[in-house]
Parts: sequence; C-alpha cells; structure tokens
Amino acid sequence: MSSRKHSERRGEIVDPAMMRALAHPLKWAVMEVLLVEGSATSTRCAEVVGDRQANCSFHLRQLARYGLVEEAPSTSKRERPWRLTTTEQSWSMAQPEETSRRAVAELEQVFVQHEMAKLMRWQRSKQSHPEEWRRAGLRAGATTWLTAAELEEASAEILEVMMRFRDRLDDPSTRPADSRPVRLFAAAYPLPDKPATWTA
Repeated sequence: MSSRKHSERRGEIVDPAMMRALAHPLKWAVMEVLLVEGSATSTRCAEVVGDRQANCSFHLRQLARYGLVEEAPSTSKRERPWRLTTTEQSWSMAQPEETSRRAVAELEQVFVQHEMAKLMRWQRSKQSHPEEWRRAGLRAGATTWLTAAELEEASAEILEVMMRFRDRLDDPSTRPADSRPVRLFAAAYPLPDKPATWTA
C-alpha cells in the first residue's frame, strides 16, 4: 500500500470520494489485517487493531463500496470474512482540480501519519525481536541536491527495489519458510528553499 506519483498503475485511486473515504486510519489498519492474513472477519480485525467490531464492520463495508475489498469464500453462515481486491493502492499527488487536490491532501496526511505510527511502534518494540531482525532493519536518511528529473529517477529506482518481492503478497507459496511480514516505506521530497523552515 503506498502513495505513488506515477499514473495508470494497478489499483490507482482517482475518485475524490474514494480518496476522502480512505482518509481514515482505521481503514488502513483493517486493510493491513487483510493483507497479512489473506482474509478476516470484522471481529478478527477488531481483535488485531484494538477497536470495536462495529467500527471495523462499518469501514469494511465502505471499502467494499469502493471496490477495495470483497467478501471472501466462507462455509460459515454467521461470520462474513473479507479480502482485498488488490494488494496495491496508489494515487497521484498531481491532481487537476481543486476538489481532488484537497481530497488527496487529506489522504496523503492520513497515510503518512499511519506509516509514522507503525515506525514508532517498531522503535518501541524492536528490542523484543531477535537480533537478526533488528540488524536487518533499515533506518536511513540523506540530503543532497537534485533536479526534479533526478528526483523522479531516484524515486523510480527505489520503487523498483520495493516492488521486487510483491508477488509474495498475492501468492503465499512463494514466501520462504522463515519469512515474516515486513513493511518497506520510502519517502523522497524537496526541502523548503529556506533552511530556517526545515524544522517548522
């Protein structure tokens, strides 16, 4: 799940109403449960994310309304499991209309806040993980001078690396026996022209 600036990608979100619907952290949380577990009921989502079943059910129905999730096959008549219709959601920050620009700004803010919350959760809990996983993780930052074209090229190269293992999302048989869910997150953006505003 990610923010993309390139158009015509699989799972690209272009409808402003869908963008506004996705601008809620609980929707991202329940989608991640479906991403990791393959399918899950609203009850299971509530257990994992620590929220009420009714809230998770509401957001799952909204996601289904916009085609992001669907009912999964089940033999149970009481529990209704859901699954993602695509493991990738993307959107363009370059929107042609003001309505779309406001909607994508709201969506982007929630997305980044959600990512930062997950990163901080890892920071708080990483000492409880095996040393090999702590050593394998990455936290890095770099500042340099680039043109817009160079920034776009660097972003594309980073994205290519991140997408190298995406087939494992759709096909569990491709996952190594000792693998576990790992979040890859990257950001590349221009800093303000005046250094004094970098920390504002």
